[in-house]
Amino acid sequence: MIIQQKQEEDIFVCIEQWCREYQNKVIKNSKQLPLIDLSVGNPDLPPNEIWKKKLCSAIQQQDMHGYADFTPEINQKLRASFSDYFNRRFISDDRYTIEAEKHVIDFAGSKEGIFFSLFCLLSPGDTVLMPDPSYSVYHSCIQKIGAKVEFFSCDIKGQPNLSSITAAQLSKAQLMVLCSPNNPTTDSIEESVLDEILAFAEQHKLTIILDRAYAEIQFTNTPFAKNLPGSLLSRPKALERVIELHSLSKSCSIAGWRVGFIVGAESIINKLKSIRFNTNFGLFLPIQAVVTDMLDSLEEIAQQNSIIYEQRINYFINQLSEAGWNIAKPKGTFFIWTPVPKTIKSMSDRTFVKELLNETGVLISPGSGFGSAGSNYVRIALVQNEEKLKEAASRIKRWLNRIAV
Repeated sequence: MIIQQKQEEDIFVCIEQWCREYQNKVIKNSKQLPLIDLSVGNPDLPPNEIWKKKLCSAIQQQDMHGYADFTPEINQKLRASFSDYFNRRFISDDRYTIEAEKHVIDFAGSKEGIFFSLFCLLSPGDTVLMPDPSYSVYHSCIQKIGAKVEFFSCDIKGQPNLSSITAAQLSKAQLMVLCSPNNPTTDSIEESVLDEILAFAEQHKLTIILDRAYAEIQFTNTPFAKNLPGSLLSRPKALERVIELHSLSKSCSIAGWRVGFIVGAESIINKLKSIRFNTNFGLFLPIQAVVTDMLDSLEEIAQQNSIIYEQRINYFINQLSEAGWNIAKPKGTFFIWTPVPKTIKSMSDRTFVKELLNETGVLISPGSGFGSAGSNYVRIALVQNEEKLKEAASRIKRWLNRIAV
């Protein structure tokens, strides 16, 4: 039985409401500036024409429209293609590899993977350790299961501070959830800290979920190098207690296709296979077939998208600096995470977001919605085309200059 808890306010529910209220104003008043939504990480870049044509071709095949689980050979190829990608990208020792049959399962995007991972690993009353701030979807899913979130702090470099975790927090802890590169902060966990995290988990018998949805959207690494840093599963002992979530939504611009993978501990993968068997019949077969090919060149696809996102980030930061809003450049993701500008009167991040929306029509996310440590920060998702981003930057600059103190 799932314990009913008082649900914390979900920031994305609030954002949806603010968006709807503003759109109603636009409908009623033709002079109201049109909405530019930079609040949610919904990628705007389209998939390459090659992949769209391949999908159209696969859809024309008569035998590709039944229940996917009754054509298992296609799924076997999909998981084999992902394990090949993972091994060449993250595993340095050829004697130690991820096996498709044992260690990989596909889901309809990492958001579904997040819920089912938590569902199979938690019982009502359990505790989940999580850095503050963190992606709010984790919080919501954990609460729905009847478990409890215990937040711990990060240091000034955004690295999880394990020494801040108390004995009381550990007493009922079953699980630690991490994200790297992090949503919302954009910070990546350093290799030495990953070593500490794994040792900590072994000492306290914790399972780890590491969300790697933005693994390929990074701006500091050699593009096609083997051994892209950041994976816990590059460490042999991790297969006893770690799973990682990977998504093609951002790296390949196929968010609506809903394709994600969970890779890691065989015991957890087996539980997830059981859950999926009882909840759906697998991903649409034409999508599985096309993604199988896509994974063979994922690095190249992701690098092309990363270049575009980095250009957008550079432009936006440079423009806002002209209004005195000095923003540190992120090392990855398509988000900007930054304190509320110091050039204006003091206000909370939520007040800032609401006033920005009402005065400029630009919607961003308040940092406090991701945890108390996000207070006085905001998250900006650069997922609109260049024309809209230029307009958004122009509106924000005019407003900031007007209210500067």
